[in-house]
Amino acid sequence: MAKNDFKISAIITTHNSEKTLCEVIEAIKDSAEIIIVDCHSTDDTIEIAKEYKAKIIYSDKNNLENTLNNAIDEALFDWILFLEDDEIVPQKLIFELEKYIEAPKKNKFAITISKKTFLLNKEIKAARINQELRFFKKGFAIFNKNNSIKLKITSGKLYKLNKNFKIKNLYILKYQNFDISKKINDYIDENKSLLKNTKTKKASVFIKPMLIFLYNYFIKGAFLNGKLGYIYAKEEAIKSFIFEVMLLEKLRSNYDI
Repeated sequence: MAKNDFKISAIITTHNSEKTLCEVIEAIKDSAEIIIVDCHSTDDTIEIAKEYKAKIIYSDKNNLENTLNNAIDEALFDWILFLEDDEIVPQKLIFELEKYIEAPKKNKFAITISKKTFLLNKEIKAARINQELRFFKKGFAIFNKNNSIKLKITSGKLYKLNKNFKIKNLYILKYQNFDISKKINDYIDENKSLLKNTKTKKASVFIKPMLIFLYNYFIKGAFLNGKLGYIYAKEEAIKSFIFEVMLLEKLRSNYDI
């Protein structure tokens, strides 16, 4: 493929992403139109995006879902690849996506892709996740809550890309309050019964993070990665603790618990 002979539009969500954005864009700059959906970064994220001549769309933290769907409409190409700000696409994955676009397949509309998680350039085996819908044709999918992608059609089979073609996820130790806040609001909306058992919620502030650590370290096998596995399991537990504390405070302030 000739340089800049784009066939794909890549939508990347960012917020204070200066540490990883260059590497993310470098991996796809010759193969995709770059669209940045930024939640008002205060570091050099926007300057980096401008250097790569990316299209920049700003979003409020509580309106990210709608902004992402608007970004689909503004994309130049029919095929959309969604990436977060620390996800690096290997060239062989781009090649496979282009091959999929050009292949004479029936009912061709979306692909699920899995990820590999890296901490300090070493893969964390325990962090493998299930396949996620990340690549789709305009008109066939939309962004849903928590930046997940939902198919608009009710029939048809998703194409599952071979497990050998994975997005490389750089595990960076950061906690974005706007993401956690939105997750909390969604969680409360979907679990109204929370309010009936506040004692359980108070206990879960301590119990849930501990269970998260034990699950990741022992059951998912993070201990096989030595110190890095311990760091990974600990950070997942810390994120759980922050979420549980913020959730409890939200319930207290909103419902006078």
